[in-house]
Amino acid sequence: MSKEDSLWFALAGAVVWGAATLFYAAFAGGLIEQAFWFYALNAALAAGALAFFFHLTARLRRIPRRRWLVAATAFSAPGLAGATVVMILFDSLMPGLPPESLGRYGAFVAVAYAMVATLALERPAKSA
Repeated sequence: MSKEDSLWFALAGAVVWGAATLFYAAFAGGLIEQAFWFYALNAALAAGALAFFFHLTARLRRIPRRRWLVAATAFSAPGLAGATVVMILFDSLMPGLPPESLGRYGAFVAVAYAMVATLALERPAKSA
């Protein structure tokens, strides 16, 4: 995978993580965390969105399937770094949320990037 491909994956990953985090910050206190089923649904939707945009970026950049693990690393790195900063500064960045939201945000991020890793590790079906 080229440096240009890595840059595109990192940029796409940062944009999608930023959008998901802004959505969480805007709606967690009033909507997402009101019921467990709604929180779980949002976590699944965010994970699906992250996986979709990773897959889309891989297809647009024409990355072979055997290189998807490297691509997933480049895609996930900015989001994981950003999520670490958000979790460290959680009280300052998301002042309207209760303290238990820190763990929920961490789970939100872990589920999303686990989905990307699963997609990257999946083996393509063998042609008959």
